[in-house]
Amino acid sequence: MKRKNLKAEDLAREICRQEKIGYETVHFLAEALLCRYAKGSGLALKGPNNMSKEMIAKEKQRIRRRYIEIIGGIRHFTNEEYENFIWDVVRCRWFMDKADMILDSIEEMVDGKVTTTPYNPRQEGENKLQGKQLKTILRLAFLNGENQIMSKQEICSEMEISEATFNRRYPVAVGLFGILMWIYANRREQEDINAGIVDRPPYYKEKEGVC
Repeated sequence: MKRKNLKAEDLAREICRQEKIGYETVHFLAEALLCRYAKGSGLALKGPNNMSKEMIAKEKQRIRRRYIEIIGGIRHFTNEEYENFIWDVVRCRWFMDKADMILDSIEEMVDGKVTTTPYNPRQEGENKLQGKQLKTILRLAFLNGENQIMSKQEICSEMEISEATFNRRYPVAVGLFGILMWIYANRREQEDINAGIVDRPPYYKEKEGVC
């Protein structure tokens, strides 16, 4: 019997449909970004820590617009261009703050709340919090910092879930991360355009965000 789609997967696919972006495309690009960040999260790969607020703001604006153009398919990009973009992201000291924000957004959208405690599989009710599971998988697989990234088997053991459950949850977690990052980038882009901080590109269309 074919397994019924997960609530979180339905949500991810519906958001992608509303944004007119292919779910598989979002997953592929987000996974590449997360994998490279996990491999390059050591301090040696971080950018300079003496940047002014103005320089950091310009860096965010530049990277945000490139992300919008790449995920949205606004212009053709080569594999080399995307690799270069990923390395730019890896070197940003502020990326982890944005990633944490997206993880909380995933949990809130799926579970209706953001918890302040780590996922504990032995605590009653934790296994019913699918958003918290997705958030935990992303953190353990990609975002825990240098030398703390876990393999699939290690994550299954840590979370006390089967590999089949991991295989269902993992692509949904990555897809939600990618599309929610896209929505956040578009919202911030719209705010800066409306405030006259950045120029309005010819392809830009103002719209309401999903979240």
